[in-house]
Amino acid sequence: MWQSYTNALITAFGLSGLGFGIGKLVIVLGERAIERRLGSEGVRDVIARRAKMESLFEARRASRVQELKELDGAVEDVLRRRKAMERQVEASRQSGERLVRLIGEEVHGCPCYVAMIVNKYVGTASMQQSQHALIDASWAQPQTVEVWARSMAEARTEIERRYPPAFGYAVTRMQEFLSADTPIAKAG
Repeated sequence: MWQSYTNALITAFGLSGLGFGIGKLVIVLGERAIERRLGSEGVRDVIARRAKMESLFEARRASRVQELKELDGAVEDVLRRRKAMERQVEASRQSGERLVRLIGEEVHGCPCYVAMIVNKYVGTASMQQSQHALIDASWAQPQTVEVWARSMAEARTEIERRYPPAFGYAVTRMQEFLSADTPIAKAG
């Protein structure tokens, strides 16, 4: 009797395994038939590849976010330094000292020429309402420039090289600077 129950149990498990296998085969063949009919063959491979790509894109995004944070820090540092420099320039303007721009180096035997330069684009009436994009507003007033050169013509050439007339710079006055060391010729 135990033997018949055992045989029946084995037969039941065998038939259920066979039924499971046939059902699994029908499902796999059905999925493939549907994929072929709808033209979606290899969808599983595509999904797997896209999942890998998604993880790679997330990693790349995280690295880019980190780079952006570092660059934002650098930009903030540059802006902070710029503000400090602007405060220094404003403080020097307000202190009453005049800003003197230098061209060339002091060489023994070469005279120093003092020129007053203005930018006509900054000072024009059409530009009064809005600031010039590239030129500081201080150029509306004559700026002092000291030039070390052998002659006045060479000094003017150096000024025009540094401050081109094509950009609106114009020399309003130029003279040789006489220091206390310079001997003055007496008429006689």
